[in-house]
Amino acid sequence: MKIEKRTLSDQIYQVLKMEILQKKIQFDEKLVNRTLQKRFGVSSTPIRDAINRLYADGLVDNITNSGAKVISFNLDFAIEINELLVMLIAGGMRLSFKKGDLDKICKDLKHWIELQRECIGTDKFFEYDYKFHKTFIDHCNNRNLKDIYKKYHVLHEILVRSFHDGNEQGMQENSIRTHEEILKSVENRELDSAITLTQQHYEIAEQWFRKMFSEISDSN
Repeated sequence: MKIEKRTLSDQIYQVLKMEILQKKIQFDEKLVNRTLQKRFGVSSTPIRDAINRLYADGLVDNITNSGAKVISFNLDFAIEINELLVMLIAGGMRLSFKKGDLDKICKDLKHWIELQRECIGTDKFFEYDYKFHKTFIDHCNNRNLKDIYKKYHVLHEILVRSFHDGNEQGMQENSIRTHEEILKSVENRELDSAITLTQQHYEIAEQWFRKMFSEISDSN
């Protein structure tokens, strides 16, 4: 028998976080404490704890005694998140090249690329994409950088998940090819090349965000 070690608030947090990522809970939607208590069959305490964790992730704001509201996005915010992630990953790369084990980093990068290939078009692809880039953060030996990266990657992932149109396979295959080029640069100990490829990788994401927000504006 498998024992569930997570607390109630952990479990509720994970459920709500995934529902926000998957757009089952929409931008600007209200999370009402009483409704969530009834849904999960719990008291107010684990609900409030879960909402506070979502707030720490940047996924909700306007917390009150009755609940909170899921954040909304505009183009400027999306671009700022994209730019911030590039800077965080580039910093992680520099530190991991300086302080990390590059052979172990290459091994981990290969592992996540293989899993990405197996999961193109599935929900797991996003998880392995995150873990590919997080490899540099994990090996940089800077705990604060890890915490910051985790928060802003979640926001970036919401944007990517929210605006893909169901035809993301080509984009994901291109992403994997770029990851393979980044891996090759790391194998060759070419830090500048790895950073440049990463910057180009996220520039494509920025162009995509601009296109998506432009289409939304035109439709309105």
